[in-house]
Amino acid sequence: MEVTKDALTGLRQEFEACDADGDGWIRSSEFETLLKQLDHELTSDECLLAFDMTDADGDGLISFEEFMGWWSGA
Repeated sequence: MEVTKDALTGLRQEFEACDADGDGWIRSSEFETLLKQLDHELTSDECLLAFDMTDADGDGLISFEEFMGWWSGA
């Protein structure tokens, strides 16, 4: 799925707002907050599964690039 420039800017802002310590990475709990802001219907279990799918390198952290790869279905 192609993401428009405006949508990308909005997603970046949402991501950064959930990055509590501002280090450019979000952890599982921050990711859950982000996903629930974007889709209020998700359960905690669904968010955890999405985190595991999104954390491509398995380091327990998600970068904005990893998030966008998952979000856009790449």
